[in-house]
Amino acid sequence: MSVKEVLEKRRSVRHYDANYKVSSETLSSLIECASKSPNGNNIQATRYLVIDDPHLRNVILPIAFNQQQVIEASVLIVVLGDYQAFEKDNILKIHEEGFQKGFFDASLRDFLAGAAIQYYASKSKEELTIELTRDASLASMSLILLANDAGLETITMSGYDSKQLKSVLNISERYLDVMLIAMGKGLKDGHKTVRHDVNKVIYKNTLQS
Repeated sequence: MSVKEVLEKRRSVRHYDANYKVSSETLSSLIECASKSPNGNNIQATRYLVIDDPHLRNVILPIAFNQQQVIEASVLIVVLGDYQAFEKDNILKIHEEGFQKGFFDASLRDFLAGAAIQYYASKSKEELTIELTRDASLASMSLILLANDAGLETITMSGYDSKQLKSVLNISERYLDVMLIAMGKGLKDGHKTVRHDVNKVIYKNTLQS
């Protein structure tokens, strides 16, 4: 399917075949491809915490307001942003790897790495949180489209208690939890939704009330 076709058919699915399994190889392949999504300065800050322990799924269920896809979907992923990705060592390492692969010369390596280090050094914690949210959301959308193209259904979830989730999963403050993604073989199609007419969401040159 084309990207347009995947988007036209995509639905948020809440009912899954609990007996259907997504192989670790398939999941790794989907995440590997999603990791090629755009991200600021290529610092690659998005992380994917896959929860496949049934006990943990049951613990998370009430934390996610008893949304049954938490325990019924084949895969439950906590999408995270890693604040340590902004650190100088990470930025230098990534750009050195690009240089070693011949993607750019030493001069461009140093320029790109230096610009990224300087850019993030001036950011507040709140601004870095926005950076992580943006990058993780781009990667999450790619993962959803890839999963749908592979014949799987998905739903993103922001409906959960962040503090409790991080506590039960021992997620430190190094990480920002951005969303949950449930993935698997749907039993029931998600309902259709109304979208604004395109002319209601496009503005030219200035925003009008």
